[in-house]
Amino acid sequence: MEALSWTLNNLATPSTTMLYLIHVFPEIKLLPNPLGVGMIPKDQVSPEQVESYMAQERGKRRELLYKYLQLCSASKVKVDTILIESDLIAKAIMDLIPILQIRKLVIGASKSQLRKLRSRKGSSIADQILQNAPESCKVSIVCEGKEVNEQITRVIANDTSMSQKNKHQQNGSVSCVCFNF
Repeated sequence: MEALSWTLNNLATPSTTMLYLIHVFPEIKLLPNPLGVGMIPKDQVSPEQVESYMAQERGKRRELLYKYLQLCSASKVKVDTILIESDLIAKAIMDLIPILQIRKLVIGASKSQLRKLRSRKGSSIADQILQNAPESCKVSIVCEGKEVNEQITRVIANDTSMSQKNKHQQNGSVSCVCFNF
């Protein structure tokens, strides 16, 4: 919610063409066992059970997104939601950039995700997008309502191997913004 608030306060206006709320959720491979014990593979239950479970999940996502949509509506910004089922979150978002012609992407990040990014010990979603986004899209990373791009850029630039990798990727890199729910 903080990343969306930051976006509405710093980037979006009522004349903004369109604001996309992108929610990438994991592929559903397991469903609750009808007997109430554990989970079972999706292909081992009836199509009716799969559809019933998927309808419940869609309802949960709709409820989750409602607060975000209300905030956009109060700001008089045109908004559309995009729900993607994928285990490859960064790739799913990166694939949308050229399709939707995204020019500004805001990624909401938690403190733990930022620590991972700053320490270079992990490959967070924000890290993957920053490294691979095309130049036509400006990526902003927001944590606790504040943009933290400059801090992260310094960390990446100080890592010589990353610095060399970035030089090769800058020609086609795109920046994006995402919201973690």
